[in-house]
Amino acid sequence: MKVDNEVVVSGLLHHIRSEKKNDKYFLFSVKQETPWHDGSVRKDFLVCRAFIPAVQEQLKALPEGAPLRVRGSLQSSLGSGEMYLYAQDVELL
Repeated sequence: MKVDNEVVVSGLLHHIRSEKKNDKYFLFSVKQETPWHDGSVRKDFLVCRAFIPAVQEQLKALPEGAPLRVRGSLQSSLGSGEMYLYAQDVELL
């Protein structure tokens, strides 16, 4: 069976500050503000991990709140099972 796992999201860059230092990936999120059915605005932070060094450097150079599009695949952590977007490409909007 062929499995498709392609994800594209856009929003604002949010740098996640963590006490744990991780040399394998750069942790960040894409902030989205979506109008909700009751008229309020829902703020979602879509957690992403960048493993590719060039993508990591690109993200580190961007300021908080930069508009961007992230392409990748949806993954789950082997340890915690937490879902995240495996960022393979980042485009500044």
